[in-house]
Amino acid sequence: MVGFTYRGYYGSRATDGAVGGGGAADEASSLPAPLAAVDPRLASPVGTAQDREDNVWIADAGHNRLLVVDDGLERLLAVVGGVGTAPGRFDLPMRLAHHPTDRSLYVADTGNGRLQRLDYEYDGATPRVTAAEAFAADGPFHPNGVVAHEYWDGVRVVAADEFYREGSDLRGRLAVFDESGEPVRSIRAVGDDNPTPLYWPQGLDTDDEGRIYVANTGYGVLHEGPTGPPKLATVVRCDRTGAAAPFEGLADETLAELPMPRDVAVVGSGADAQVFVPDAATGRVHAYTSVGIADGVVPEDGEDIRANAALEDGIGVPHDGRGRGDDSAPTDAAGQDRFRGPVGIAGFEGVSVPNSDADDPTLAVLTSEALAGRVGAYAVDIHTESARRLGSVGAPRDRPGQFSSPTGSVVVADPDSPLGRCALVGDGGNGRLQRVAFTDATGGTDGSTAVTDGGRAAGTGGDRAGGHAGGRVDPVALPATRFPFGLAYWPAGTGGGGRLFVTDYTAHYREADRTGQIHVYAVDEAPAGGSDEEGGAGAVAGADAGVSLTLVDSFGPWGMGEGEAKLPRGIAVEPQGDGVARVWVADSANGRIGVWDYDRVLDGARARGDRGCFGHLDGGFWNPSDVAVGERGVYVADENNNRLQRFDGDDWHPVGEPGYGGDRAFLLPISVAAREGRVFVLDLVSRSIRVFAEDAAADGGLRPLDEHRAFGGDVAAGELWLPYLLSVGDASDAPGVDIVVPDSTLHVAQHYRWSMA
Repeated sequence: MVGFTYRGYYGSRATDGAVGGGGAADEASSLPAPLAAVDPRLASPVGTAQDREDNVWIADAGHNRLLVVDDGLERLLAVVGGVGTAPGRFDLPMRLAHHPTDRSLYVADTGNGRLQRLDYEYDGATPRVTAAEAFAADGPFHPNGVVAHEYWDGVRVVAADEFYREGSDLRGRLAVFDESGEPVRSIRAVGDDNPTPLYWPQGLDTDDEGRIYVANTGYGVLHEGPTGPPKLATVVRCDRTGAAAPFEGLADETLAELPMPRDVAVVGSGADAQVFVPDAATGRVHAYTSVGIADGVVPEDGEDIRANAALEDGIGVPHDGRGRGDDSAPTDAAGQDRFRGPVGIAGFEGVSVPNSDADDPTLAVLTSEALAGRVGAYAVDIHTESARRLGSVGAPRDRPGQFSSPTGSVVVADPDSPLGRCALVGDGGNGRLQRVAFTDATGGTDGSTAVTDGGRAAGTGGDRAGGHAGGRVDPVALPATRFPFGLAYWPAGTGGGGRLFVTDYTAHYREADRTGQIHVYAVDEAPAGGSDEEGGAGAVAGADAGVSLTLVDSFGPWGMGEGEAKLPRGIAVEPQGDGVARVWVADSANGRIGVWDYDRVLDGARARGDRGCFGHLDGGFWNPSDVAVGERGVYVADENNNRLQRFDGDDWHPVGEPGYGGDRAFLLPISVAAREGRVFVLDLVSRSIRVFAEDAAADGGLRPLDEHRAFGGDVAAGELWLPYLLSVGDASDAPGVDIVVPDSTLHVAQHYRWSMA
């Protein structure tokens, strides 16, 4: 078959030990139930809202459902929704807003391109949805944030339409509706004189006076200032018409400039209100007074945010990045290091916070932490700049076959290696790899039962029992790696197991003593009896998967000098002959490409300088995220510059410009791979996989061949929401090449095939 074919996904979608995987019909009879008994697992939770009984509704975005828990975060009261397009069903429910007076909840149903109003009533302790009505704005509509406020002339519902655009004008908008869903107005910029444009707006809130607070998340990347993009996103305030609403303690309507503010919450009222802004990139929550004066940052930190903007940009660095059994890092929120990818925040009402008074307020908030897969209630002490966890919802996603924030991948087709034909996927949140056996996924026979919930093949039934067409998903221990991100495999040839290169993406190395962030593992057959913990080997579970990984080298310590890196991401290996390979690494925080030569006989790396530098001109990079070696040079996904760049050995050649149109129009191209004269690009904002031919006669040296768009949260349909590093190879029996794409929000690895004939 010509073009893309969806093969299925890998990774268990089971949501907990007692409740089903997204549908509500079979769950109602068992609820309410203690959270400890249900043990729910969340997939990138974002929005929360409290109803009139102070119970908490949670948008479990990656599972396409809402959970309702009591105000003590002790009981699960209801599960609402599941994937689908019918009223009351969802595709990526992102954020929530409660109606100011009615028993109604507004849901930003992002993947379905609509808002939904859910009316509900209580049957004893359990809320029941009695009506669901969908509405949307004209044109492309993908609401991420939503807020409702009662004004003098009625209730207004405001949606942050993240990906709205008009031709080459990439500004998003706020879409304003009345409470029944009739459009009222559209706001694309705040203010009239020197207005602040809105780009990729996400979280919203209002204060007592009805002023609207906007997390203007894409401003730092898409706005063109006099010297280029401003690099920092903003939080701004406007009135209900879009007019600027300056802060009394500041010069204008801009409250904050941060790397990645994803939400905003006004907690309290009047002059005593505090404004909270979670920054997903730094893992901190910033607090401001009602007049806009910075009043603290939790946890406390003295770093210059602007100076570190490039460093902190990205996915929400797992600063606490602790491995299992690591007692050096705090394990309880009473002494938390950083929040883990905070993407949502709201005041937590009806909760008594001890040791709080008017002069030294300690405020209760609900914080959604995407990397941790949990919603936590925290008592935030503004003046000591600390947070104490009061409770949380969301168990770890660490069961067999489960991913927690999958990151990079590599397709392996090495008959001389114990790995065989498979894909390796970085299981970032669990600090391990997962091995996907392609032979089983394409009709091979696997009699073992180590993993019984590994995913789903395209066109098959549910995934709660049985794997991806029989395919195995087995954990692989990485004792030296805290948050595996980029993966590259170098075959050894006849009789050898090869070398596996893994980048470790965590700011833990900032304080480490010259420890390398790029780890090299020798691949061997597992010794009888399993892994050798003393020797640093990690054995793949399962009788037929007998593979061990032994750490043989680490290189690339934290820093800006030659041979150093900060937060390395994608990695590519280019064999040079005589047991030497050139290693290319996307040095994301330094804005460059690091180069080493690796000797497999000596198992050591020699630095060969770096290529490029931070910037926006040819050879300038802003958050380079991936690298690949093609037939006509080295390709780099220059993510925040919205382009690719090709290095021919002497010069850099940019390819592409910002835009939604496909072909060479990119918005946050996050990954690149090359194989046999083809270049494969994963564009984050459009959620598309594009195929180009390397062609010297084509514009930019790349000729578009094909594109597959997969925008949404329906895992079984092959959709993507927050994908990371794809890989391309030929490891299964089907025609064409295998494409594996890990999705960190949906917690699966999607599998496609692509063929030209």
